[in-house]
Amino acid sequence: MSSGNGEVCPIIRGILKDLTQRTPLSARSESMTWLMPSNTKPIWSRRLFRNIEGTARQDPSNKWHAYDIEITDRLWSLWGSMHPCAAWFDNMVRGRQTLGCCVVACCAASVFRRLADWNAKLLDAIVVNGDKYYRESVVSSQRWDHNLGVDDMSLHCEFESMRFMVQLQLLAFGHLYSGPASAVMSLSEALSYFFTRCQWGILECQQRRLAFGYTSTHEGGYFMYDCSEWDRPIFPNDMGASYILRTKQLIILLYCLIVTLNVQQKNVEFRLYNADIARIQNNENKYAEDDEVEVKTKKTLKH
Repeated sequence: MSSGNGEVCPIIRGILKDLTQRTPLSARSESMTWLMPSNTKPIWSRRLFRNIEGTARQDPSNKWHAYDIEITDRLWSLWGSMHPCAAWFDNMVRGRQTLGCCVVACCAASVFRRLADWNAKLLDAIVVNGDKYYRESVVSSQRWDHNLGVDDMSLHCEFESMRFMVQLQLLAFGHLYSGPASAVMSLSEALSYFFTRCQWGILECQQRRLAFGYTSTHEGGYFMYDCSEWDRPIFPNDMGASYILRTKQLIILLYCLIVTLNVQQKNVEFRLYNADIARIQNNENKYAEDDEVEVKTKKTLKH
């Protein structure tokens, strides 16, 4: 492996070694040693012109569908062009819609289960619909001057022409970097517990929200969705956008979450919420019509 992040390579090698030795996630907790030294960037940073293996990001060989290859057969990234801080969003909520976007990302994942089908246009649609959902939740909760929490979000959500009922339920909580003998869960333990019961969820830690999930379909896998990054260390100056990271291994998802949260101390609380999603059908006789709408939506978002 060769890139501008020489100090990160041993960390990645250690994680990949655990994968080749089939070390279960339950046997390894997250570590503060995974965090980026001050002079380095996450391996998926847009400030890096090459991936960790030394391949130029613009090289056609560095693509898998619409994704950039970050680690061959292990980690892929996909980038949108829109951020919740965009000037054309309502200034009453601008920059605060992250939770709404995360919920909509889970709804989208429940429909577009083949992560290979995702593209930049779909990511932008998630931000637009997430803003709409957040504004509707603000209206229903009448909490105009606050960042909405999980309990404030509306029960009904839309993504393009599809309608959903969404319930966010606290499933697990704990402290980052907790040891095996600790009375509380580490994030690795919580994720292992989560995925035995659920598919899509939201991680909450220090006012930060990230969507994550797993689809078992062909070319699915684990994913992390983030729409809150702005400027350093991920983007060029005064720029930001939504993105997802896809992997086939839970430990790499854990690594991505830890690096993204970038919590520099132990015993910081986190919470995992299950996104219980039900697609709303207009009536029992319209399944075929809804399926047609879904196909049309997929075709629209591909172009």
